[in-house]
Amino acid sequence: MFKQTLIVAASLLALAACSPSNETAQAEQPAAEVVQAVPQTPANWEVSDAGISFLSSKINKQLGSITEQSRFTASQAVLDKDGQFKMEIDLSSVNTGIEIRDQRLKDWVFETAKFAKANVTGTVDVESVSKLALGETINLKQPLVLDIHGKQINLEADLSAQRVSADKIMVSTLSPVLLDVKAMDMTGGVAKLVEVMGLSSIVEQVPVSFNAEFTRKE
Repeated sequence: MFKQTLIVAASLLALAACSPSNETAQAEQPAAEVVQAVPQTPANWEVSDAGISFLSSKINKQLGSITEQSRFTASQAVLDKDGQFKMEIDLSSVNTGIEIRDQRLKDWVFETAKFAKANVTGTVDVESVSKLALGETINLKQPLVLDIHGKQINLEADLSAQRVSADKIMVSTLSPVLLDVKAMDMTGGVAKLVEVMGLSSIVEQVPVSFNAEFTRKE
C-alpha cells in the first residue's frame, strides 16, 4: 500500500512538472486587440489649408504644349452635422512657383482687388460619412456650387471619403473637376497672359483637384 501511494504521488508530481503554470498559460494566449472607438453620429467637421491644385496648359507659337501645376495655400472649410458644406479659398494665396506670374493671375485673371475669395457650397450625405468604420471608404458624386469672380457655377465632384482615425476623415477628388475660363468670366485676363508671355493660347479648361483631412468637432 505504501508503495502504491509513492507511485501515485510521483505520477502527480510528474504531471505537475509537465503542465504549464497559470502565468505561462496566460502569457501564451494572444493579446486582445485594442479596438478604437469610432463615433458614428453626425458631427461638425473642420479643415484648414486643404490641398487645392489646378493644372494650366499653355501652347507656344511653335505649337508645343506645356502643362504646369499650381495651388492655393490658404483655405478653410466646414461640414456641419446637418450636412451643409462650406469652403472659402483665398485667391491671393495662388502659388505657381513664379512670383511675377502669381501677381499677374491675381491682378488680371482673378482680380482679387474685387473678388478676393472663392466659395464652394453643397449639401453632403453626412449620415453616410459619419457612419464610416475605421479604414472604410465610400465614393460620392457630390453636387457643389462654386461662387467665383462674380459667377455661380454648378459642379459635380467625384469624391472619395475614408475614415483614417476615430476623429479624422480624408476626402479627395477621384478625378479633377473641370472649370471653364469662359464660365468664370476670366477670358480677358487670360488673353493678357497670352499676349505678355508670347503664347499662341492657354487652354480654357482647368482641371482642379482637392484633398483634405477633416477633423471631427463636438
